Amino acid sequence: MKSLVQENNNQVSAQPPQINNHNKVSKVWLIPLLALAIGSWMVLDTYLNKGPEIVITFSNAEGLEAGKTRVKTLNVDIGYVDKVRLNEQHDGVVVHAVLDAQVRDMLKTNAQFWVVKPRIGSGGISGLSTLTSGSYIEFVAGDNGQSAQEFTGLEQAPITAQGVPGIRISLVSEQGDSLSIGEPVLYRGFEVGRVESSDFDIAKREVHYQIFVRSPYSELLTENTYFWNSSGVDFSANAQGINVNVGSLESIIRGGVAFDVPTDLPLGGSISSEKQHILYPDKSSVYEQRQYVAKDFTILFEDSVRGLQVGAPVEYRGIRLGTVKEVISVLNSQNTEVTERRIPVIISIEPARVGLSNEPASLEQISTLITQWTSQGLKASLKSGSLLTGSLFVDLDYYEDKLATNTTTQSNGFDVIPSVSGSLAQIEQKVFSILDKFEQMPINITIDSINQMLANANSTMEELNQAVAQVKVLLSQSHTQAIPQHINETLDQLSETLKGFNQQAPVYNELEQTLIDFQLLMREAQPFIKELNNKPNSLIFESKAGLDQQPKGKSND
Repeated sequence: MKSLVQENNNQVSAQPPQINNHNKVSKVWLIPLLALAIGSWMVLDTYLNKGPEIVITFSNAEGLEAGKTRVKTLNVDIGYVDKVRLNEQHDGVVVHAVLDAQVRDMLKTNAQFWVVKPRIGSGGISGLSTLTSGSYIEFVAGDNGQSAQEFTGLEQAPITAQGVPGIRISLVSEQGDSLSIGEPVLYRGFEVGRVESSDFDIAKREVHYQIFVRSPYSELLTENTYFWNSSGVDFSANAQGINVNVGSLESIIRGGVAFDVPTDLPLGGSISSEKQHILYPDKSSVYEQRQYVAKDFTILFEDSVRGLQVGAPVEYRGIRLGTVKEVISVLNSQNTEVTERRIPVIISIEPARVGLSNEPASLEQISTLITQWTSQGLKASLKSGSLLTGSLFVDLDYYEDKLATNTTTQSNGFDVIPSVSGSLAQIEQKVFSILDKFEQMPINITIDSINQMLANANSTMEELNQAVAQVKVLLSQSHTQAIPQHINETLDQLSETLKGFNQQAPVYNELEQTLIDFQLLMREAQPFIKELNNKPNSLIFESKAGLDQQPKGKSND
């Protein structure tokens, strides 16, 4: 057994080993290589197709939630909110959003972002669809400028969509609550734009509005275009009657801005968006308060200027020529000796309102005209503009029969227009004159006469009372109260008597026959009466042969 094992070992050791080189790769390695290739392709594809990451700043994070809130444009999902955090000042939020690569070239500096959520405002109700789907960020691509990654979100949707052709105009007003964002811009009642923004300037105490007029209506805007607050109802009264113009229902409820070129001005050239325009309170103010080149004059009034306000009109027989610019006080702490007791009032006369051109060259012309008119009797006076408010205005008119109350030609650096006492002062003088005459009347004598008349009247009334009392006593007696009964009985008897004279009564027939006989008698007596009228003596003497008988005298025998 031992020898057999040894023999086997000798055989094994006698054969040398064969070593073969294996140059083929195992197929097992194909799996990790394939996974590496797929992973590299995915990384490269993700890198190449990765969308931009942007930062949007909002005032608050209402309706925003990381990983859920979507970013949309034209109702197409283009990204999502990745992270929401506070800003460094802790007064707002910073939203990190990841967008699709297809919108990379749309991210310009004027791109707009805002949160779409349910809103109820002056422009109506919006965002109702988000009640079920949740709030989302709306994105409007920019149309100019450089690419950007950081943006400031809007508090609400813009009134005018990005890229709409038109022109934006800045308006300034002193009325802070006259307009709201989204109200219409109207041209002769037709909507041509919207109010986009409003801002209050604390330093100037003015309200600045920005309106947008879309194309092609922007061509209606010219250099002589004026803007005013439109309430929707225009009320005016003139010689032809009362006119009421009602605008659209929206303008009645919400108001708006209206614009047009006044009828007394040409259209003018094209408008510039950089120019700031005044927003007048109403259409009539465009004609009454619009700015012209003006020449200043001074009027020295002896009457009270209570009720005369800056901005009051200066008129000539109802036609406005200018405006009251300033009422100067003659009493101040630096002037202890007052030599001028009249009240200086600075007025501005506007050449355009008297037919001259609205240019600086017209100022000298209006100055020459005022000098000429004052030499012909033009004077100024204060008149009442409203009995309810007590407001006054300056009236210019010719008073050839009245002397001016001042002859000064210069005051406060301006030419002086002479003045006379106003109608109120004249009425006051007449009242005082009447009171003086009334005071000079013999009041005591008149009062004594009145007292005497009253005493006589009292005496008469007492006598009348006594007579009435006697009448009452007379009426209370029994025989007086029986008088009506006696009168009724008498009337009844008279009625019975008259019944006997009807046609069927015998008395009526006898009376009728008697009248007939009387008529026959009168007919027979007519010849006798005629003969008697012709010959009155025929009753005494007998007539013969128609000769008139002569009476015989007394015989002497």
